[in-house]
Amino acid sequence: MFDDVPNLELLGDRGGLNSVDTYVEFISSAKAGPLGRPLSLVSFTLNGQNWPTDARPFRVTNLIIHLVNGLLVLLLARSILATQYDDQTALKLGLVCMALWILHPLLVSSTAYVIQRMTQLASLFVMTGLLCYLRGRSVLAESPWRGWTWIVVGMGVSGTLAVLSKETGVLLPLYALVMELTLFDRKPLLLRHRRGLIVLLCAPLLLTLGYLVSVWDGLHFGFEFRPYSMKERFLTQSVVIVEYLRQIFAPALSGLGFVHDDFPISTSLLRPPATLVSVIGIAALAILAIWRRRKWPIVSFGILWFLAGHSLEAGPFALELYFDHRNYLPLIGPVVLVCSVIPLLPDQLRRVVPLVLVLFFCLEGFLTWQSARLWSDPDLMMRVALVDHPDSLRAQQHVANMHISAGQYEQALEAQRSIARNFPDHTSTRLSILNLQCHNGTLRPEQVVATQSYVESGVHDYQLVSFFGTLLSTATRGTCSTFSLVDLQETLDAVLRNPIMVRNAQTLGAAHYFKGVAYERAGQLDAAVEQLDQSYDARPEIDIPLQQVVWLLSQGRTDEAERYLDVARQYLSKHTWRRGLREADLQAFQQQIDQARRPMRNQ
Repeated sequence: MFDDVPNLELLGDRGGLNSVDTYVEFISSAKAGPLGRPLSLVSFTLNGQNWPTDARPFRVTNLIIHLVNGLLVLLLARSILATQYDDQTALKLGLVCMALWILHPLLVSSTAYVIQRMTQLASLFVMTGLLCYLRGRSVLAESPWRGWTWIVVGMGVSGTLAVLSKETGVLLPLYALVMELTLFDRKPLLLRHRRGLIVLLCAPLLLTLGYLVSVWDGLHFGFEFRPYSMKERFLTQSVVIVEYLRQIFAPALSGLGFVHDDFPISTSLLRPPATLVSVIGIAALAILAIWRRRKWPIVSFGILWFLAGHSLEAGPFALELYFDHRNYLPLIGPVVLVCSVIPLLPDQLRRVVPLVLVLFFCLEGFLTWQSARLWSDPDLMMRVALVDHPDSLRAQQHVANMHISAGQYEQALEAQRSIARNFPDHTSTRLSILNLQCHNGTLRPEQVVATQSYVESGVHDYQLVSFFGTLLSTATRGTCSTFSLVDLQETLDAVLRNPIMVRNAQTLGAAHYFKGVAYERAGQLDAAVEQLDQSYDARPEIDIPLQQVVWLLSQGRTDEAERYLDVARQYLSKHTWRRGLREADLQAFQQQIDQARRPMRNQ
């Protein structure tokens, strides 16, 4: 579902993972994040070696990781609570923390949503790193060498594995800093060790901050393709975080899942007014936690842990506004906070705590079960989502796609027209309507022109590129007389004239690429090769010059084919990690070129 496809469909490239080269290429060439998240991708190869593939093994593995993480939550919570209570009390409270965390319906999407294994693995290694930190911190005063070994080596190895799973692993030192400033603030320690810990924990955070400053312009650029600005996202995140807290303490089935694209955007502190209330509430919690960190260390820990856990994905990135899985690790803070208060309650209240916990566990279990049932049936999930989120573009598109998959083009066309009325700025919907009209034979030439005119001035969306291949197939089949290869080229020209769309490298490269393929299928090889040149300039990929080699070889133009083979070699020289993966392809093409030249030499 959703992000599973672009990340996992690479399993099927080049015939699936049928050799060491294809395994390495899958692990190293995916673009799930700035670092590629290779460790997560390695784990996916254990469950599938081709695409499309069965989701069940992936989800079973995710469930196993979730259960392992539950055990780590127990160990972590027990260690945290042991800083304030005796070991037996800490263990009992830790078990309650584990149960509250592992059963919480807010975490269903982190487990059932296959691609969120990245979040699970990053959390696993963050927690192992923090357990190493707690171990080292507990012996640092008596045995500095042993303490620093646990902290530096344990956190270093765990942190590296966490970051290679997902970039949120970079928050490991921030979580440890929260522990140090709350749980250990009054623990005796030599000043030099205390300063050393602060420097050790702050250094990677400052490096991360420096990196963000260095790419600040690029971060702003990403918002050109979102319906909100960076400022609006910051404002909206305050409301989102408060909504997360509501779901944590009063979970409801209607707020679960991944359909949240209708979340209201905050355009100012008073639009909507909930924005100002949320900002004040979060600021008050943060101030309270810092002010009272010595008197109420675990309460302060719970608040600061939760805020630290959201600091990255609620930051200056052009991400979507709301996702349940962002609470996977931050949820530990509120859970530990609540459990830490239980021993402090008056005797009369403590007597009813077991009953309250049982009732809450039953509520959690029921909602988790219901949410998991929805994940087992995507069509049912999206129909329910459409009821809960009638203004969701994603839910409405899924209904339209259901009709398309079933061959119900009239119903799909009506659904897409409804989307166009509700979301007039969504360009991909216009292309989908054009394609569906081709299917049912109702497309008129003036509608093609109108669509092209709309695309030329329309708003960019991330689904746009996926329609280029669909329209190419429609134009190539020749079953739609009003949409030919020439019409496709003119539609792509409209994309290329759109000043916003061409600023996105992926869209620019794809438009030139598919325009080149259209030229090649129309028998205009020179124009096709030129378009692929421009595609490569916009977004260099080795398969672009190799496609040009194939075309030129088919026409016996061996010298030009070898020139583009050299372009592919130059690409590999700049991407040395892929050299061993594609060298065999280059050699095979060189052999074809040499064989094509032999008859010419004999003559």
